[in-house]
Amino acid sequence: MLNILSLIPGANWRHPNSHLQNAWNLSKVGILIFPIFPAIGVFPILAALIITWIKSTSEILSHRINLYFGLWSLWSIFVSLFAIDPCESLLGLLNFLPYFIFFAAYSVLIQTLEQLRQLAWIFVVSAIPVILVGFGELWLGWGGDLVIWNTPVHIWLVTPGGFPTGRMASVFGYANEFGQYIQMVFIFAIGLWVDTWQNKPSMVKASFANVSISRKSLKLIYLTVFMISCTIAIVFTSSRAAWIGAIASTLIFTVYQAWYWLLGMVSILMAIVFSSAYAPTPIKEPLRVIVPRYFWARITDEMYPDRPEKMTRMVQWEFAWKLTIDRPITGWGLQSFGKLYQAQSQMWFGHPHNLILMISSNLGIPATIFFMGLIGWIVAKSVILFLYFPIQWRHSLTIFFTFIIAFFGFMLSQMSNVTIADLRLNTFAWLLLSSLCGLFYQSQQSEKLI
Repeated sequence: MLNILSLIPGANWRHPNSHLQNAWNLSKVGILIFPIFPAIGVFPILAALIITWIKSTSEILSHRINLYFGLWSLWSIFVSLFAIDPCESLLGLLNFLPYFIFFAAYSVLIQTLEQLRQLAWIFVVSAIPVILVGFGELWLGWGGDLVIWNTPVHIWLVTPGGFPTGRMASVFGYANEFGQYIQMVFIFAIGLWVDTWQNKPSMVKASFANVSISRKSLKLIYLTVFMISCTIAIVFTSSRAAWIGAIASTLIFTVYQAWYWLLGMVSILMAIVFSSAYAPTPIKEPLRVIVPRYFWARITDEMYPDRPEKMTRMVQWEFAWKLTIDRPITGWGLQSFGKLYQAQSQMWFGHPHNLILMISSNLGIPATIFFMGLIGWIVAKSVILFLYFPIQWRHSLTIFFTFIIAFFGFMLSQMSNVTIADLRLNTFAWLLLSSLCGLFYQSQQSEKLI
């Protein structure tokens, strides 16, 4: 098939299983297109899923974790029958059950560190048009429907000036969702930067100057510019979860690389910013002259002083916990929170801005413990696998470490916002989890992952 990824580093890497080569090619094309055109990119991703299931059915069924996700599915269907609106609850399971099928296939399709490296490069390349749309939306007034032959086609949710107003949202339609996406690709960019820095350079000749430039230098220049663009985008999402995720991932990588001088600089900068927000008055007042109000007012929520208390996350969390206590075994049903909260507060919020509280209030405590336990088991096995390798080999596993951090970043953001209803973000989250699980599967069969 036509290789449209030929300009992306590692695009010619072959799949270790020749029977899955077509599925791997299709998945790469789909993931490249998916962020900017999800309605198109979803088809090659699904095609890769189907091919993998056909070619590797016995292997998929042999993995016990898939059986456990199947049992969770049956339990969730059962408790949904006791929901206040069973039909709505069963419909809400579409945010979970199809992704178990996706996870089962892609955890077999993804088997090597080279595949993870290539996926990371595809993510940072496919994010370019998404970021550009975000800049255009905020500063050039881009937005509205795409017009084809004088006919509006509603395929993007781009709002001139951002949504909410003044916050960059790009094609994701809402700033928090875009913030979570851009945080993820920012982590990939850091990981690839470190991975590239560690590898030996190969030389290419730049014909326009007739000089030799290392591929390493070209990659580092691109990734540096990309990270700067991501940082600007993250700032203008005004998403506190994205800010925290980006800062935390930067600190983690500085520790990982033992760049303590950079760790010190970032820590001092963060200390100044947070002191301007929360320190005692004699300290924070002078700092607020230095630190832009955009940051400390957003951190303390003083940017929106007239916000009703019922719009705050704390009130929503308290209400979700009360729902959990009232129905601890079956919950109230998926997609029930919005109706119940509106009846109590006359305000609509589709979820309680916390994944754990959402599942516990919707499906009960047993379903929550089981679901989070399965995810925690996969992540724990991945961390153990990473730590298992001797320290002198650790540089070869930087990209694996990057995927672990990216998934942790996703889960961290789910503690203050729930984005599983977004097709792209939910798919990417399960893709990260599939990648970690796929590497763990292969480690059980062979010590050679590179």
